[in-house]
Amino acid sequence: MRVYAQRIPSAVRLLILSTFVFSLSACNDSSSGPSDPTSVTTSEGTVTGQLVTDSNGSEMKQWLGVPYAQSTEGANRFRAPQSLEPRTDVLEATDFGDACPQTPAQSPFAIQSSNPGSTTSEDCLNLNIYSPAEGDNHPVVVWIHGGGLDTGAGFQSSAKPDRLVKEGIVVVAINYRLGVLGYLAHPALTATSQTSEKGSGNYGLMDQIKALEWLQANVAEFGGDPNNVTLVGESAGGFSIKGLMAANDRTNGLFHRVIVQSGPSFFQETPTEAEQRGAGFMASLCADDASPEAAECLRNLTLEQLLTLQAGEPEFGSEIVQRPGVLEQTVAAALASGQFTADQVLEGSNRDEWRLFVAMEQLVSGRNSLEELLAGSSTAYRQELIRRYGSVTEANADAVVDLYPLSSYDNADIAVSAVGTDAIFACPGFGNIAAAAQHIPVYAYEFADRNAPPLPSPLFATVQPAFQPALGAAHATEIPYVFASQAELEAEFSADSATLAETMVRYWAAFARTGDPTPSDGTLPAWLPFVNQGYQSLQAPAENTGPFSVLSGGQSFNQARNCTLWLGG
Repeated sequence: MRVYAQRIPSAVRLLILSTFVFSLSACNDSSSGPSDPTSVTTSEGTVTGQLVTDSNGSEMKQWLGVPYAQSTEGANRFRAPQSLEPRTDVLEATDFGDACPQTPAQSPFAIQSSNPGSTTSEDCLNLNIYSPAEGDNHPVVVWIHGGGLDTGAGFQSSAKPDRLVKEGIVVVAINYRLGVLGYLAHPALTATSQTSEKGSGNYGLMDQIKALEWLQANVAEFGGDPNNVTLVGESAGGFSIKGLMAANDRTNGLFHRVIVQSGPSFFQETPTEAEQRGAGFMASLCADDASPEAAECLRNLTLEQLLTLQAGEPEFGSEIVQRPGVLEQTVAAALASGQFTADQVLEGSNRDEWRLFVAMEQLVSGRNSLEELLAGSSTAYRQELIRRYGSVTEANADAVVDLYPLSSYDNADIAVSAVGTDAIFACPGFGNIAAAAQHIPVYAYEFADRNAPPLPSPLFATVQPAFQPALGAAHATEIPYVFASQAELEAEFSADSATLAETMVRYWAAFARTGDPTPSDGTLPAWLPFVNQGYQSLQAPAENTGPFSVLSGGQSFNQARNCTLWLGG
């Protein structure tokens, strides 16, 4: 059954994932020289980086803005990523590279707004690498950022991952094409495709594959083990990982296990459906046919034209779609059959995911709270759920209201958020987890720390005091528990939340090392596979962390989130 929701409004959609902005100030660095420990030789030439120290004096190596493919401008636009040419000069990788083009800069959701000083261009296929100062053959974690497939950059949320690196992990954060530039399918682009099998769309997914191929060839030079690669992604980064898993003909051997944070997969359009949608969307600028002239028109549009159209109404709706030679099957089919790339999976969602989007809609629209608008009316509440969520219809609305009565929540904002959390994140995620668990070990979690530190992005400076409910364990609040630096942990987290953050880093690192999140030293509660334990509840104080459910198959979670309703089973 297709599980779906009404498309998130464009202004809010851009938030899906990773709007966290951690300090990007420069770390202490040592001067480069003939014996520079950061000098490495890649397949294109020599690269040097920096030796930096964290707040506790621990050292790590970092290389920023390292290209893994050619610029995507000009003739390379709307084409598969192209391999780099060899170079003779030394690349000094000491600054973040450009982010990929996204929402126009005047939008508060653009990378230029959330991370002042950031620049964007079509020459954006670069990555950042962070490695322990000593040793080699370390496990590799590849961070795939979120942002609704429309916004974000590799350096968001992972600018200084010193806590993971201290666990003996090489951390890599990648950029990939976004929005129309990353996901437009169109009959003219298919007809002029230079790939072995004609197709279009999924350019962002193809970029991710190209980055993984580059790492297979080069990560050993940076201290990483190419035979022990774990993908980690949140929201759109999680959607991307599901696509990479299902694209197993292209990705087999490129990674070995995955961690998916709030990234359930819904459905993937067929090539014909995707091309028809893309042609209709672009019809105001270029012909909607398969002619060479239409393809040339698309490649010659200015970035301003493309991004202005993308940010308008109706929105484009960046989606991972089926494409010959790249993604031959849907994610659902791959998970059901076991024909996917990954030996182990760690996946979960947050207790209050949708509170973030209710809050952001309130901020963007300037409307009053839902508590004020609905005024306690169950009829108004029912209509609001139908208006807001595609999976709530006249046919099932009464059942939804019965399962989520206004009287059970502190206010209407929290009630409406609870429906979105279960329908769009928790239950589709449960379906993905249950399917994959039939084939490989899967470890499931729910992040439940409702005392998470305030979201540091300037976007939320006015949200949290104005929003009726506390954001709690909302979408993306778990990211800094794994990727915040040691300095940020000490400055911004309560003692209990900091303890949970350290626990989560150790679970994530242990999983990256061995495929089992339980550290071998026995110092943390055992985290058993989903089919044995159900869900692990991640909450503070971490000493009380234990199984969310000890029922086989996670049926307690299924029942608590009303997944039978949302999954139709």
